[in-house]
Amino acid sequence: MKKYRALVLVAVFLFPILASLPVAHAEPNQNIVLVDQPHRDFQGNFFTDDFASTLLPTGSLGIKVFTPATRPRTWLIDPALLEDVQALAVKSVDAQNWLLQLKTISSEDSIIAVPYAHPDLSLLKRLAPNELSFYFDYSQSQLQLFFGKVVLINRSAKWYTGKAKVTSEAALSYTYNRRALVLMSTVVPVEQLNPMRSRLAALLSEGISESRQRTLAASADLALMQERHRLRIVGGNYRLTSLHEKIPVTLVNDFDTPITANLYLGVQNSRIKIGKVRPVILPAKSKIQVFLPITVIAAGTTTVLVEYRNGSGKTINDVSVLTINSSVISPTVAWFTTGAAVILFLAAITQSVRRVRRGRK
Repeated sequence: MKKYRALVLVAVFLFPILASLPVAHAEPNQNIVLVDQPHRDFQGNFFTDDFASTLLPTGSLGIKVFTPATRPRTWLIDPALLEDVQALAVKSVDAQNWLLQLKTISSEDSIIAVPYAHPDLSLLKRLAPNELSFYFDYSQSQLQLFFGKVVLINRSAKWYTGKAKVTSEAALSYTYNRRALVLMSTVVPVEQLNPMRSRLAALLSEGISESRQRTLAASADLALMQERHRLRIVGGNYRLTSLHEKIPVTLVNDFDTPITANLYLGVQNSRIKIGKVRPVILPAKSKIQVFLPITVIAAGTTTVLVEYRNGSGKTINDVSVLTINSSVISPTVAWFTTGAAVILFLAAITQSVRRVRRGRK
């Protein structure tokens, strides 16, 4: 009983002291968001020269990296920004220092992937609802390559500040180029097209000006032409001197993987006939020749349109033109021409005989 009384007295004595001590609270986790508007076009050209100044310790992006919020903290990062900095780091020490500091300061922190090029979510869901998952996954893979550690995806994380005002040119360019890449992916391995596919999200980036959107849209259209040109057919002029010939056509594959495609040949008249051509396999980074079997039907000039098509018969690249000139007369045409001449000759003789008979009468 005495023991219990002693414990009660100790508790009564210590309670005021314990109550006056400060209570330790867990520090809230702080998010550091690293996103910015696009600084380069699709050809890799920088829009302005002032990007490097934002990476200085006193710049808008430098402050977040050189004097970040205290731990615990989480970094929300758009790899499109890192790629712009890496491109600048080729000639800028400030960009190199920023990248090194970012790796060092975040080594013990969590990193969350912002969808590539941080597109406006409401607009993206309207134009291409299935692309958001790709932008998240591609962003995650690029960040893991850069940091060399696991990067998380948190779709509920708040990295955006508002909505994008997208011009009609940018929206049309995004839709057209994305669909063209989807069509190309039926023949070209998707990993070869993913860099451009991901960069299309820049057309929908938050905070981008209308003038820069227009510039990016024109640049994206040019980039698609360049992408298509990596898989091409070399046009040319040919002269046929015999009834049956095989003409060489050059096929080029500048992609890093082999590609199998069908050749479509559109003959614009009936002066020649082209034999069946099997699907062609183009090795990676190659330039090969295939021989088209041609039979001459009649002399003259023929235009042949050549293009690659996928298994569904859809065109996947630009059309090339073959111009074929033939001075050969096929036996069929020769017999037809000779027969016509004989008939005309006989008709002329018959007419002459009739005239002579009428004259005698």
